[in-house]
Amino acid sequence: MAGVPDHPGSSGPGWNEPEYEVIGGGMIDDQRRVADAPRTGHDSHKHPRSIFTTAAGAAWRSARKSLTSWWFWVACVAGVALSWGMAAAFVSWGDANGWFQSTVPGAVLLIMAAFLALTAAILGTGWGFSHAGGSVLELLLAGAMRGVALAVPACVALLVVGSSVGGPIALAGAAVVVIVLEAALFGLIGAGSRAWFAKVGPGMALAMVLVAFLCFGNVAVTLMLLPATTAMDQASVPVNVERDDSGRVISYQCVGDLRPVEVAHTDRIAWLAASNPALLLGSVGAGFVATDNEIGWVLSGLQWAVDGPSREIPCLGGESTDGQVPSVPVALTGLALQGLLAAVVLVPGRLLMARRLKASSGSR
Repeated sequence: MAGVPDHPGSSGPGWNEPEYEVIGGGMIDDQRRVADAPRTGHDSHKHPRSIFTTAAGAAWRSARKSLTSWWFWVACVAGVALSWGMAAAFVSWGDANGWFQSTVPGAVLLIMAAFLALTAAILGTGWGFSHAGGSVLELLLAGAMRGVALAVPACVALLVVGSSVGGPIALAGAAVVVIVLEAALFGLIGAGSRAWFAKVGPGMALAMVLVAFLCFGNVAVTLMLLPATTAMDQASVPVNVERDDSGRVISYQCVGDLRPVEVAHTDRIAWLAASNPALLLGSVGAGFVATDNEIGWVLSGLQWAVDGPSREIPCLGGESTDGQVPSVPVALTGLALQGLLAAVVLVPGRLLMARRLKASSGSR
């Protein structure tokens, strides 16, 4: 197997078993735990470029199995079509019920892109669950390759929708980036879930719970906690205020006496929802769409919630910009949380799998 040193003998555990696979494939150094499998000096100091090339080759072979399956393409096309249909139905329902004060030309495009981000997360988890073998880098690259395959029809559909119903076409570029990233990260979550259990059923249940929380549960929890963020605080008057193109206050000074005001500290809980693929798409899209566009204004509003009351009431506690910590973009927070969860699931799962393989080979 690529990335695994040659064995000098055939007495190692699982050496004659066709299903035996060393966990990590050269990326996780667990060879020292395996008897009769010493590492040679040549293989123990591989160049990083060689490791990446080996992992990329193995990832392409894994992804190629998916790309040559018609079930894979049926899932991709069905996901794009379903996202398109659900976005159109949602906007039509909203118009019929008076949810929108005025018609937003890019509403279908925006909601469709959000649904596509969720689709990439769900499909990526399934692909990672079905192809859980190989090193961590191999899994990540294979997931990204599958994400690129999904992003192609998704981008075409978004361009068609944007041209027909209106909206910022640049949002398609943001969707491509997010689809690839989500397919890769959620692929790790799927692979980690599969590694936790010897049987498929429990691993599938774990993957479904994690995906349900990241795609829907985190937003629901954030909304439930939102009323608890309202509290009384002390504010003073901001002067010499400067704003950026999105209307965000970037520089000011505080003068005058403090006075009590009621504020909503959304910054305390907004990070919970940052890992949602749809909101992550919105954060990335804010960098692609001009702020003078209606959709661009909506997307920039996500960062407002993460920044908290400092947008509307800058001088909380009499603190000016000199004493404040710069805000972290929603996209970076969301990707970091997704990556952390993937590591929490994947690392223990692969250790458990290694123990099962060792115990199984030892019993023989």
